[in-house]
Amino acid sequence: MADIKKQADYYENLLSTYGDHFLSLDWKSPESQGIRFNVFADLINMFVPDSFSVLDVGCGFGDLYDFLRKQNYKYSYTGFDIAPKIIDMARKKYPQAKFDVCDILQTKNIEKRDFIFLCGALNICFTDRDIHMEYIKSMLIRMFELCKIAVGVNFLSSKALYYVKDEDLNQKQYFYSKPEEITAMAKGLCDRFVIRHDYHPGDFTVYLIK
Repeated sequence: MADIKKQADYYENLLSTYGDHFLSLDWKSPESQGIRFNVFADLINMFVPDSFSVLDVGCGFGDLYDFLRKQNYKYSYTGFDIAPKIIDMARKKYPQAKFDVCDILQTKNIEKRDFIFLCGALNICFTDRDIHMEYIKSMLIRMFELCKIAVGVNFLSSKALYYVKDEDLNQKQYFYSKPEEITAMAKGLCDRFVIRHDYHPGDFTVYLIK
């Protein structure tokens, strides 16, 4: 299984270096984060709900909450992260939102939400590739269990336009997922799914739909 403590320490160390900054979440720019959030909005808009609930897994500072607010959606939001200091910062930035330190694989009694989103949190790896792939599968299964409408998750792509060498797929820290492997997982989970590989040169998103 993935090394949760190393993942939490990784982001908390970035936070101690950069503070309230996108680099603390290992984003290259706020714009790239926004592009990914727009792909999540596309999923919401497929169903056009009057109001909806969101669980943001690996929420970081809760920037998805702020993005949805600026889109004038009517929604309730909960953000989960495994790093306590990251959650503390999220609560300071968005005190009106709900944030908790939570590992969804270890916590049984979690309320279901309409949409479950995970943005970037599966792209950091401190184990070998096979172990991390099992972790990704477990996370997708759990998120699909918790959703009422759909799940949206993005990944760094092994089919990036800037080309990722095979040997780099096994490098520590950044994990490049193969779209065909995530597609196979999606097929095993649900009858309705979408793979989006059209919005960013190094990223793709899977929608898992109930």
